[in-house]
Amino acid sequence: MAKKKAEATKSEATPTKAAAPKKKAAPKKAEAAPAAEASTKAAAPKKTAAAPKVAQAAAPTKAAAPKAAPVKLNDTQRDFLKKIKEAGETGYHVDKKVEQRTIDALFTRKLLKKGAKDKTKGSIPYTLSKAGEKLLG
Repeated sequence: MAKKKAEATKSEATPTKAAAPKKKAAPKKAEAAPAAEASTKAAAPKKTAAAPKVAQAAAPTKAAAPKAAPVKLNDTQRDFLKKIKEAGETGYHVDKKVEQRTIDALFTRKLLKKGAKDKTKGSIPYTLSKAGEKLLG
């Protein structure tokens, strides 16, 4: 218990030391601030006039954004997608813990959807998403 009290006093002492230099630095910034404000006020109207031109030029480039890279799967992941497709609307229930890792990888790639937990089996059924169906073709 004595160590905890000692740690608490050390942590309390540290923020007060860190706060002290910040107070000293603030007056220096305040002295330089009036000169900086004058220069920003003069430059502000120029920036606002140029802003609409930049916004108009940027609009077409947003439409030409590159497409997402296609999902790459290994053989076991493709086999699991086929198993899940064969399971149909009821969904695929994971039998082994080893399979769960592959299922999680497919789920993070949004190729699978989770269903509600089955009360009789005690597991979650997985079904194919539209992206998973497209991938299998």
